[in-house]
Amino acid sequence: RKAIGYYEQSLQMWQSIYGENSEQLHIARLLSNLGSEWCKLGDHRKAISYYEQSLGMYRAFYGDTSPHPHIVKLLQNLGTSWERVGDKMTANSYYEQAKRMAHDIFPRQGIASLHM
Repeated sequence: RKAIGYYEQSLQMWQSIYGENSEQLHIARLLSNLGSEWCKLGDHRKAISYYEQSLGMYRAFYGDTSPHPHIVKLLQNLGTSWERVGDKMTANSYYEQAKRMAHDIFPRQGIASLHM
């Protein structure tokens, strides 16, 4: 829980500098980290909220369809969190998106090359 407090303080500082809805990579990374911490604590709904915000920022920054390893990781994390709350259909949708994007990034190795 201590890490969450620090991440939230940092998020507030970055948002005060760039604006609350700013699409900055620092903010996207912090949101992803917050999602991971909530996932570790078992609050997957809260994790999903942070992961989705982060994913939106990364897609705004890199482009909706541009393959990027950070986006692949977020898609996988979203799949895992949705699976843990019992929504396998949504989980599979995120897993499939991650798989396709990973294949675009690393056509020979696919998702295994991301070392996740």
